Amino acid sequence: MMVDKTGKTAPTQTGADAEDRLDPADLAAAELALDDLFASARTAVPAPLPEGVEQAILTEAAATQAAILNRQALASDLASQSAEARSGLFAGMRELLAGLGGWPALGGLATASAAGLWIGLAPPAFLPDPVSLAGIELSEDSLPDDSYDLAVVLSEEME
Repeated sequence: MMVDKTGKTAPTQTGADAEDRLDPADLAAAELALDDLFASARTAVPAPLPEGVEQAILTEAAATQAAILNRQALASDLASQSAEARSGLFAGMRELLAGLGGWPALGGLATASAAGLWIGLAPPAFLPDPVSLAGIELSEDSLPDDSYDLAVVLSEEME
């Protein structure tokens, strides 16, 4: 009997406790008996399948094969018709969409593009500045048009 921290008794475990273990001779005898059972199962002839069950399986298999062949024939007819009817901008868009992987792939591409644009325009504080990573130093005198007054430039163009 086992007692836990609270003082309650736990039920005894059934199974391979220390006193329930087999000695090696009993274990070897059990393995030989199990091997004999597997050998007899391998040599036994399986029971025949009832005629009604066999007929139902074969009927369903024939119907499934016929349905598959009908779908394949319909798909090939639609492919030949649509190849003749496709032309213009929409045909090119369909081919581009199919080349990208269909609508699910296009949805993933749009999501990744939107996330990249968002992170690029408003980067999180823990990301470094991409301008400094590129090795570009921006200062007030780095822009040549900074010395011009916008009002002067506009007034000269108006004259």
